[in-house]
Amino acid sequence: MKKFSSVCLIGILVSMVMVSSAVAGGEWFRNYADGLKAMKAQNYESAAELFRSALKGNPKDKKKVRTYGMHFIEYFPHRELGICLYYLGDNSEALRHLQISMEQEPSPRARDFLRQLGGNVPPPKREKKVVKKQPRIEPEKKSSGDTDMIVGKKTIKLVGERMGVAVFPFENKGASRDLGDIVLDKMITVLVNNERFRVLERAQLNKVLEEQSLGVSGVLDAATAAQIGKGIGVDAIIIGSVAAAVSGAISVDARVIDTESAAIIVAQDAYSGSADAQSVKNTVENLARKITESLPLVEGFVIRIDGDRYILDAGRIAGLKKGMKCIVYKEGAVIKHPITGEVLGKETKIMGELLVTNAYDKFSEAKILESQGGLISMGDKFLTK
Repeated sequence: MKKFSSVCLIGILVSMVMVSSAVAGGEWFRNYADGLKAMKAQNYESAAELFRSALKGNPKDKKKVRTYGMHFIEYFPHRELGICLYYLGDNSEALRHLQISMEQEPSPRARDFLRQLGGNVPPPKREKKVVKKQPRIEPEKKSSGDTDMIVGKKTIKLVGERMGVAVFPFENKGASRDLGDIVLDKMITVLVNNERFRVLERAQLNKVLEEQSLGVSGVLDAATAAQIGKGIGVDAIIIGSVAAAVSGAISVDARVIDTESAAIIVAQDAYSGSADAQSVKNTVENLARKITESLPLVEGFVIRIDGDRYILDAGRIAGLKKGMKCIVYKEGAVIKHPITGEVLGKETKIMGELLVTNAYDKFSEAKILESQGGLISMGDKFLTK
């Protein structure tokens, strides 16, 4: 009987220890989960305190932690605390916690914020893999519908629609009607082939102009042209002129005008000493290239929100200009090929569209034009249209 009582007593004590451990584990997990909620609501001070409390109960970052019911959750208190401190302006402490997180359990999210803080980013750990022989699968050829574009030495993920433009008939200044038509057609062709813009077909534009009894002479003021462009659903319109000299030389001027504000975003010109077909083609290609380079694809992050004012971490040096529009999005889970295991990309959720209102050297101010997927928050990514 005494032996039986001792066994029971030991069992009760073990159960008490297990319950105590579960309660302690639940406390740090609840603090961590509440911290994530506070962080999502951009209440970074409260979130930081909750992550500190979680660290007291379970101080190490772990990719997966077992909780009640044999479930697993991701647990990165050092990383999330570091990100909170980054938004609170405490860069030194943010850097320290992000580095601890990377040392304990590397993650892409910690690596991204470490780069923004200028910290040392350790290379990804190489894992030993058992390579199994698989049947060779030839890579598919990329088409114009792919979601990546190579810009310089950088591959940029394309999100949402590209910037929509309509090229209006160019005004003739001493040039023949035929020359103006040739310049217009070549401009549209070159812009389409560059694949930078979504270009409205000339026939569609001519139909709209004829319906409004505006003709196709190219003599339209910027405000009227911008209003028409907004009505047909493009982001910008291109208007310009073709001038011919007695010597046979020609000059072509073009302006890109925002349809929201009728403000000029870009103004470029090109010159040719001859009006022969090849010279005109080269001149228009040069002009289209200047326009494309003046409106580059720029990507970055939303780094601050003050009411209806959004701060982006790129400015004039990166190519952002007043009047440019940006798609704001969040990245989700990684998409892998089920057979080869190749990472194909990430799930993307578009949050809305911003209009750049002021561009400085290294940052820009923007306002919201359209909200699609919910509230835009700090840390969301953006890409120019």
